[in-house]
Amino acid sequence: MNDGLEQLQPARRETLSDQVHEALCEMLLSGALKPRDRLSLRDLAERLDVSMMPVREAVSRLAASGALNVSPKRAVQVPLMTAGEFADLTEVRMLNEGEAARRAALAATEAEIAGILRLAEQFERVLDRSYGSAEAVAANKDLHFALYRASGSAALMQVIRMLWLKAGPIINYDIGVRAGVPAEEGLTRSRTHHSREHHRQLCQALQAHDGAAAAHAIAEDIRVASEMIRAHAADEMDEGRRRILI
Repeated sequence: MNDGLEQLQPARRETLSDQVHEALCEMLLSGALKPRDRLSLRDLAERLDVSMMPVREAVSRLAASGALNVSPKRAVQVPLMTAGEFADLTEVRMLNEGEAARRAALAATEAEIAGILRLAEQFERVLDRSYGSAEAVAANKDLHFALYRASGSAALMQVIRMLWLKAGPIINYDIGVRAGVPAEEGLTRSRTHHSREHHRQLCQALQAHDGAAAAHAIAEDIRVASEMIRAHAADEMDEGRRRILI
C-alpha cells in the first residue's frame, strides 16, 4: 500500500468557521459591507447569530487576503484604497473578467446564455425599482458571476472572486452614486446608467458567440464604473488625506 495514502486524513466537513467565512464573503461581494462600515467582532457574531470563535477565525482569513482590516481594538473594517491601488485593481479586473467573458461567449451552453440574459433583464428591472439599493448591487453581482461561471474556468473564477472581495464593497458607489436622491432624479440616472448598454452589448455578444465583443463589453463596464466611483470619491476626499474614501 502507498505510504503517502496511509497518511491522508478523512476530508473535513464544512465547519461553522467555513460557514461564517462564506457569509462574510457574500457580504463583501454584494456590497452589504461598505468601506465606511466599522463593526466589532461581537457585532458580527450577533449579526450572524454565532459565537465569537468562528467569527474570529473567518475574519482572520479575510484579513490575511487583504479583504478586511482588523484594528488593535478588534474593530473590523473594509480597507480604504489609494487612487493608485484602485486603478491597479480596476486594470486587473478588466483583464481577468474580460477573459472570462471571452471564454463564456465561446463555451457557454444555450441554457447558460439564456440564464445570463434573464439575469440582465432582472438587473434592469431592479435598477428601475431600487436604484442605489443593495438589491441592485446584488443583482449586478449575480449577473456577472453567472457569466464568469459560464467560462468553464475554475482558476479564473477563483481569481475573480478574490478581486471582487475587494471590489464588491466599492461597487455600490457606481450602482447608485449618492443614493437617496429625489425619485425623479434617481429614475433618470437609472435609465441612463452605463451598465444597461454594456450589459446589452454583452448579451448580444454571447448570442453571437463573439468572444472579443463580450470581453470588450465587460472591460468597458468595469472601466466606466471605476471612473464614476473615483469621481464620487474625489468629492468626498478629506483635506490632507491621501487615501480616497471608497
